[in-house]
Amino acid sequence: MKIYIKYDINVACRTILQEQLEKLGIHFDMNESGEIQVLEVISLEDNIQLQANLKRYGIDILSDQKSQLIQRIKNVIMDMIGREKLPASKISLYLAEKMNMNYSYISTLFSEYTHSSIENYIILQKIEKAKKLLLQELSLTEISYILNYSSVAHLSGQFKKTTGLSPSVFKKIIDGRKRKIYTT
Repeated sequence: MKIYIKYDINVACRTILQEQLEKLGIHFDMNESGEIQVLEVISLEDNIQLQANLKRYGIDILSDQKSQLIQRIKNVIMDMIGREKLPASKISLYLAEKMNMNYSYISTLFSEYTHSSIENYIILQKIEKAKKLLLQELSLTEISYILNYSSVAHLSGQFKKTTGLSPSVFKKIIDGRKRKIYTT
């Protein structure tokens, strides 16, 4: 028998982090974008144990500042995309404000370390969200509004360019898989 699951990776990671920190008795605060502020000095032994516990789940503690900054940028973008409606302001202004940094610095650093632009990363995240929204039976018009696309055609074009499928073909494939699962 097969079991099919649906999960939210952000919720899963937050839960794992929270459980592991609490297990070691480490006092912390976690903000919306997943950043953790440890409220006390962690012993070397606890630090090693925490890293080992998290490694089992594929989670690494970032030690260098640039890697931390890249992850913060990604977290802010994923938080932004995860909202019910994307902010109406320009994304560059939004990121600069949220990060409290100059956008050109953020953009250059991101491209240097990820070999991709922030804009491309945002498009990939928006298309992933569009896939989820399609599965929730939202129309392309509703999805393009939620994701701040200028038109349905623009969303459809980016969707096809990114996935190789039009949104309607993607939906048909998923619906076909669902029917197959429920009839077997």
